This record gives sequence, structure tokens and C-alpha cells, in this order.
Amino acid sequence: MHRDALDLTAAGAKLTPHFPPVVVNRAARRTKSRLRVVLLNAAGGRRFRDIVKCLKRPPLNGADVILLCEVNAGSKPSAGRDVAAEMAAMLEMSCAYIPEFGVTNSRGEIVGYMGNAILSAAPFDDVLAVAMHRPRTPPMLKRRRRWTRKGLPTGLVTRVNFGGKELTVGLAHLHSRCMPAERARQMATYLESFPTSGRAVFGGDLNTTTTELASWADMRATARQMIANPDRFRAPQAYEPLFEHLREHRLEIEGVNVANHPTFTFSGLIPRSMRPKLDWLAVRDLHPIAGTAAVVSPRSSILMRRISDHDFVTVDLEL
Repeated sequence: MHRDALDLTAAGAKLTPHFPPVVVNRAARRTKSRLRVVLLNAAGGRRFRDIVKCLKRPPLNGADVILLCEVNAGSKPSAGRDVAAEMAAMLEMSCAYIPEFGVTNSRGEIVGYMGNAILSAAPFDDVLAVAMHRPRTPPMLKRRRRWTRKGLPTGLVTRVNFGGKELTVGLAHLHSRCMPAERARQMATYLESFPTSGRAVFGGDLNTTTTELASWADMRATARQMIANPDRFRAPQAYEPLFEHLREHRLEIEGVNVANHPTFTFSGLIPRSMRPKLDWLAVRDLHPIAGTAAVVSPRSSILMRRISDHDFVTVDLEL
């Protein structure tokens, strides 16, 4: 097994990732005629063993590409575990992890990382870290923390070969509380490093809330909108200009996402009709297999509580 840290940030980029990606490559699994893609915001990954249990059951089992947002390494929320690396080992997959933020203690020492990861059934040929700007929003609560974090929102652009067919596989996690225009700016920055042609899979928690959530007043206004016009939160495309940037890159969301189906909830008490759709897949020059796009509840069993406030998103693609 080979483990190395690579900083392949594109030359001339305005922003440089604070931390390099960590790549662990393993031997490729046998190539299938279809490519199964799974996306999850893992909420830190504290319950990563339950996440693995979900990934071993239909319709998520046998995934070839797993896109993970909010996976921690060494920090308190993940009980000191390197979530992405351990999950990849359990699933016998290659792993590319990008720490977005280093969590520091009162002495300024980094005690853990918060980041994103791509797990792949084939080894990575290239891994590129893409830093994006961090929109400034005021804290919702004034409280004294024992820790701070440093870094920038950072996505991944990777190149993987499945059965002789080269794919670009990318992942990004956009800001949750800024205006839609700021998310669009993040998306545009990320896509500057994403190839403009060829087979591609992209996904992430794009936080398509359609609103700004920078204050409690914004939160209350959004709650009123969820009651008065809940459809906009399940079909946010008209309110979020980031989708135009995806279209410009010929990255299509139709057929790979379940239309008008939410993917996030603060609580199971919130009616499904009022929950937003925040998590998205997009593809180029790949065809989704009819009936395979799904949103899957993040529970390791029907009696267990959710392992994340986000649902799994999955689809099978023709290779």
C-alpha cells in the first residue's frame, strides 16, 4: 500500500489549499458494466461503522465511487479516528482525503481536521485540491470556544480509470449560510480546475437553501418561506445560479437525482414536504440507468436513529 500527500493545486490559482490531500491507493476491483455512485454528508463521521453498514446493503452496496462531505480526521467529533481512511480500508477501496480546515486548540496546535473524501474502487491516477473562497457570515451564537479552525473550503478533482475508461471524479462542499450568489462564486472557482470535456462525475453537499442564513432574522424568514412556498426548497434550481455554472460545463443533473425529493432534515418531526434538497450529483458523457437514482435514509436499521442529518444520494451509470 502506498500513502502519500500531494498538493497538485493548479498553477496560477488565486487561492491555495491550506493542506495537501492524502491519497491511499489500493488494487482495483473487478470492473463491472455499470458504475454505482453514492454521495453522503457524513456529519463528521462519528458513526462511521453504521455508515459502512448502510453502504453494504442495497441499493448502496458495491458502490464504485463514494463521495463524502464532512469527514473528520483526528478531531473530537470523530473520536480521534481518521474516518475516510478507516472507511476505505473496511470497504477495500482507494481513498483521497482533503482536509479543508485544521482544528486548533487554545495553544494554536492542530488537533484534527475537517474535510471531504472520495473513495474509489479503482486507484487514483491524479488528485487535485481546489481551494474556494470562504464567505464571511457572523456567528449565530456568541459562545466561547476552546478551539478554532483555520483553512479554506476545498474540493477535489481526481482522475480514475475504470476498465480502460478514464473518468474525472469531483467533489465540493459549498457554504450553507451565504447568499446563493456566493455559492455560485464558489462553484465557478471550483470548476475552473475541472476539465471541460470527457466523462465526468461530480457531486457534493451544495447547500442549495435558496436563501441567505446569516442571522436569526434570515432563519425566521426562511422558516416562513418553507411554510408558504415549500416547493422552492425541493426544486431550488431557479433560485441558485450555481446550476448555470454546472450547465456551462455540460454537467447534467437530470436523471441522476430524484426530482423534488429532499435530502436533508434538522429533525424527523419536520414534514418531508418542508425539507430541502441540498445534495446533488451531476454527470457528463455518462448515462444514468433508469430507475436507479434514489435518496436513501441514513439508518443502519429501521430501528436505529439517523447517522447524519443528510440522506444518501445514489445512481448507477452505464460505463
